[in-house]
Amino acid sequence: MKEIIDDLKVLVNCSNHIIKLINICDRTKENPVNNAYVLEKNIGEIERLISELPDFELKNRLTTWLKKEKQGVETFKEDFRFKFGKELTALFSNEGKKIKGQYPLVRVGFYTLKLDFQFGQATLFFGPEIEKIKSKISLQPKVIFETIKKYDNDLNMMKSTPEEIFKGLYKAYSNRIKLANKSFGEKLLITDVLNEYVMLKQSRKFFVDPQKTHFHEYSRVKLSYMLYLLRKSNLLERGIKLYVATFDATIDKMNSIWILENEDGEGTHYSHIAFDPALN
Repeated sequence: MKEIIDDLKVLVNCSNHIIKLINICDRTKENPVNNAYVLEKNIGEIERLISELPDFELKNRLTTWLKKEKQGVETFKEDFRFKFGKELTALFSNEGKKIKGQYPLVRVGFYTLKLDFQFGQATLFFGPEIEKIKSKISLQPKVIFETIKKYDNDLNMMKSTPEEIFKGLYKAYSNRIKLANKSFGEKLLITDVLNEYVMLKQSRKFFVDPQKTHFHEYSRVKLSYMLYLLRKSNLLERGIKLYVATFDATIDKMNSIWILENEDGEGTHYSHIAFDPALN
C-alpha cells in the first residue's frame, strides 16, 4: 500500500508542476516572439516531467501537445532573432554605423557583440573579442545601443590631442629607457612605456595622497584608442616604431597591447616600442 501511495504522490506533484508550467507558457505566449527563449526553457522542463509520468492516455496527449509547442517555439525564436537584428540595425543606421557579421558575433565599428539568445544577454568587446568591456547586457536592442553609445562617447571625449599624446609617450619612453640603462632608440616593452605614461598623467594630488579617488584611470581600451588617434594623425610615423607581438606575447596582457588600426575595428598586437635616436 505504501508503494502505491508514494507513486500517487509522485504523480500528483509532477502533474501540479506541469500544470503550473503550462499556465506560465500560456502567459508568455501573449508575446511569443520576445519570450521565445523563456518558452523554450519551460517547455524543456515540461518535457522532462512528462518523461517521468507512467504510461496512460493523458501522457500521450501531453506528448502530442508538447511536440506542437516545440515546433512553435522554433518559429518564435527565428522571429525574435530577425526582429532583434532589424531593430538593432535601425538604431545604428540612424548614427551612420553598420552592423556586420553573423550571430552570435556581430561587429559595430570598433566593437564586437557576442550574443547569447539562450540566456538573453550580450557581451561587449573592444575589437574582435580583444578587450572585454561589459558582460551580461540585456538582450534588448535599445539597451545594447545605449551601452555602446556610452562607451563610444567616453572615448570621443578624450581631451589629449595627438601632439600631446606624442609628447607624453616621448617623455614616458625617455624615463623608462634611463631606468632600463639602455640607449635611446632601443626597444622597450610597450606596456612598460604605457604604464609610465599613465603615471605621468596623474595629478600632484595623487602623489601627495595616492588613493583611488585621486587616480586618473587609463583602461587598455582607452590606451589602444589613444594610440589609434596618434596613428590616424600620422604622428606615429614621425619617429615611433612599434614591434608586432609574437603569438606567445599576445596571450599575456603584460607583454603586449592590441592597437586599433581603422574604423572597422581591425588592429594588431604590439609588444615593443622605440623612438628614433634622432629625436633624442
